[in-house]
Amino acid sequence: MNLYRCSPLRFIWSSWNYVGNWIYSSEDSSDDTIVPEVPIEETMDVNQIISEKEVALWLEDNPEWFENFVLKHAKRDLIQRWLDNEEETGKVSPITNSILSPTVGKNKHQSVFIGGVIPSQDTPVVSSPSPVLSTPSSSSYSTVSSSSRKNELSDSGDKSESTSSDEGVVPPARQRSGSRQYLRQDFARARSKAVFRTWAGATEGSIESPDQLEPGPLSPSDSSDMSNYNGKRRLRRASTVPPPQLYVSQLSQLLESKILRAPHRTSITRETKLKLKSANEREFFLALVKDISNDLDLESLREKITSNVGLLMNAQQVSVFLKEGPQSNFISKPSNTPSSPIFKFPPHIESLLSRGSSYEDDTPKQEPVVVRCGEGMIGRVAASGDCVRIEVLVKGSAQFREVEALLSVQPESILCQPIKNSEDDVTGVALVINTAGAGNSFSSEDEKLLETYLTFCGISISNAQVFDTSMKEYDRNKKLLEVAHDLFEEQTCLDNVVQKTMQRAQSLLHCERCSVMLVKDPNAEEVTINKVFHLSGSFSNGHASPSLATCDGKPPNGIIEYVVNTGERVNITDPMNDPRINHEANQDFETKSMICMPIRNNKAEIIGVAQVLNREDGFPFDENDEQLFEAFTIFCGLGINNTIMYDKVSKSMALQKVALDVLSYHASSNQQEVDQLKVARLPDIKRLRLTKYDFDDFSLQSDEMLRAALKMYVHLGLLDTFKIPFQVMCRWLLTIRKNYRTVAYHNFRHAFNVQQVMFAVLENTGIRRYLSSLEQLSLMVGCLCHDLDHRGTNNAFQEKSQSALAQLYGSKATMEYHHFNHAVMILNSEGHNIFANLSSEQYSEVMKSLKRAIISTDLALHLKVRNKFFDLVKTDGFSWSKYDHKELMMGILMTACDLAASTKPWKVQQKIADLVTSEFFDQGDKERAELKIEPTSMYDRKKKNELPEMQMGFIDGICLPVYQGLAKIMPNTKPMLLGVKANRHKWHDLNEQRKKKKASSNK
Repeated sequence: MNLYRCSPLRFIWSSWNYVGNWIYSSEDSSDDTIVPEVPIEETMDVNQIISEKEVALWLEDNPEWFENFVLKHAKRDLIQRWLDNEEETGKVSPITNSILSPTVGKNKHQSVFIGGVIPSQDTPVVSSPSPVLSTPSSSSYSTVSSSSRKNELSDSGDKSESTSSDEGVVPPARQRSGSRQYLRQDFARARSKAVFRTWAGATEGSIESPDQLEPGPLSPSDSSDMSNYNGKRRLRRASTVPPPQLYVSQLSQLLESKILRAPHRTSITRETKLKLKSANEREFFLALVKDISNDLDLESLREKITSNVGLLMNAQQVSVFLKEGPQSNFISKPSNTPSSPIFKFPPHIESLLSRGSSYEDDTPKQEPVVVRCGEGMIGRVAASGDCVRIEVLVKGSAQFREVEALLSVQPESILCQPIKNSEDDVTGVALVINTAGAGNSFSSEDEKLLETYLTFCGISISNAQVFDTSMKEYDRNKKLLEVAHDLFEEQTCLDNVVQKTMQRAQSLLHCERCSVMLVKDPNAEEVTINKVFHLSGSFSNGHASPSLATCDGKPPNGIIEYVVNTGERVNITDPMNDPRINHEANQDFETKSMICMPIRNNKAEIIGVAQVLNREDGFPFDENDEQLFEAFTIFCGLGINNTIMYDKVSKSMALQKVALDVLSYHASSNQQEVDQLKVARLPDIKRLRLTKYDFDDFSLQSDEMLRAALKMYVHLGLLDTFKIPFQVMCRWLLTIRKNYRTVAYHNFRHAFNVQQVMFAVLENTGIRRYLSSLEQLSLMVGCLCHDLDHRGTNNAFQEKSQSALAQLYGSKATMEYHHFNHAVMILNSEGHNIFANLSSEQYSEVMKSLKRAIISTDLALHLKVRNKFFDLVKTDGFSWSKYDHKELMMGILMTACDLAASTKPWKVQQKIADLVTSEFFDQGDKERAELKIEPTSMYDRKKKNELPEMQMGFIDGICLPVYQGLAKIMPNTKPMLLGVKANRHKWHDLNEQRKKKKASSNK
């Protein structure tokens, strides 16, 4: 027959012209090149005769064209008949397979979805160019499996999406474009999609360079060269706006669930179930069981049970009540699926479905039906677990009125059956209304059949509930971990911490509103709100928009004040009848349920109140919501407390920095003082008797001590050895003097006298040959700095008073660590670093030696190490060549120089003893007045007459053993031993005189 006169081909060709005109008629000149309509005479021979077999072969060779044609013109009932036929036969032809199967290629086969590419199974295909006509090649689009497509077609009535399949060469996956031409093609292929993307998103299979392009046309303008294509591709990308890339933290990726979704078994169509019912009731029952066996989604399972029970019972309406909600009520949600063949949608709904509209989108949302356990017929069945079957229901009876009120239907016959789990607990109730069976009433056989099927339903519901609980628990733990992560990540801004916590709480509790109110003063009698954070249910770009109000006023309702005053959490299920809530304050919002909880700080003080309003599902908040929200309030309290602490610490650090700047300015010597010391004449060592152990500690004035100290460093050659600038040395000495406080004894004079004794030891004993110049420098500097910034109190007082120094350095060698750090601070000040010209190794060594030297002046530490020294003395085992022995000796030398006042001539010793006891008594007065404790005898002013006895005990227990051991290793230090013995004898005489006076006074 003539090809053109062949009615199928003529119809197809005319349809193709119609499709082409519809697609390309309104394209702008900026879009891809329009393919002109080709005259029929240029593409075929009108005298050519083609058989029906050849037409079929050509259609098989061009499945993409056939796919477009079917999607455009096929009727819904035609597709449904084809699906039913394929369900029975299980056969799929190459052409029809292209409609519901993924696009495949020859080598690396891929299924192309909107916005990306996923791998698919390899399947061999055959293709050849069309001998009749040539059409523009389209790219592949979204695909679904045949089973899921059948379900969509049978349930929703939407048109099927399609894919294309070529043989031999597979066109590359075209990126989505903003071109109107391709938008029309997208609409034709994916009409069932409510929204589809039009942006060129980067995917794993997306084209990024011309080298990745496989041969094959990409658009109607594929006759242009590759550069033209790339330019148009970039133009399309620039003209479309991709969605915002949401930030996904590493924690969110780490916590990503391994279960992407609940296992879901696609339901077979109602028509198939009906055919099975009429053909084989046993197979029909097994099909209904299999339909629910692998579905762990509660809502989907509820729909399936409702539909299957309706088919099984030939019921007009079925309602499935599942045990859920705050008080374990039984809740039935409206179903959009007809229960049985006798059920019909209203005419206006049928018309909407015939046009492809959604029933849910065009009908008012129905509220779920809630039945309390034990109330009414359904509640009694749930409580007792017994079935209720009423063959003929009397109009006006209690059961009739209950069913009519709950479900808005007039029942004639009902069957109410409990759904039980494996432990025989009632988890739901199935209410079946009006049957179309024999006698139009339910029989005992119907009751047994329903009981059998509901047994399987109970198992499936239990599995789904367990899965749902585990997923909720996972989601809860994930959200709480994310909240903890947010708290550690953001501690600088109070507003950000509270708002992040509120957003997490709202997203997990699924509430309409969330608020946090901070209390101005937790200890005030009247509750005053300082800040109010409010997060409503309005979303913008997927995020709720928080609001912040700063105010000083009363709480908005009595609930807030009640929670602040009592510290109790409040869960209100009926706010409308609660007199504590001010309904006039917010008339635009109806409060249906509320949870209000206190927010506490680390001292358990209530610093705020958090509340959530109205669950999105309409139910009141339950105990699980309370527990979860309580966890959020704990995290919120921690976050607020940490932020407040961080703010205080930041302010304290800033204040400290300012204070250090001020102190450093006033504690540093000025240039005039430096210039005066720099040009001053340094004294003679012998004239001042600086090398003598009996040097008079009170013989020099303050400026004279500075010049004498400078002379010691010059005499030892330390300035030349370590290239210490003379001006830097002068400035450092002046600043050291300024940083000693004017206390009775531990002042700059004491530091100078200790350094003088060390200088005398170095000059008289010959130990300089055993000590390096760096060690000598560290000993001299350590002596002058060992009591820097002394406050006139000892370590025990710092610990008792919990002073800032004790908190900073701890209870061991508190003041000594402070002295060292203060010395380091002065060295780090500009123009004061006398170690500046040392190498890095020398600098590290001298700082370690300096720290050991200063720390060793702590008598508590001395008492721990002195036994080792005494053992070496007794056994003559001391050796300067051993580093640990030398390090131990340097520490003993620091202690000996620090206690050298006990070796001075008696007049000097007696004067120093008065200064020391005066400082000790001042500390005792502070302990009695500030700490409310009684001081020890040495610090008690009331026992000043016992000074000689206390001095004897101090010399015998501390001083004498040190100088005895030192004299054995270094005999030239024997004058110090003799001096301490002579002073001990003087104190003994004074003590004897005191005893005699005391004895005579007692008589």
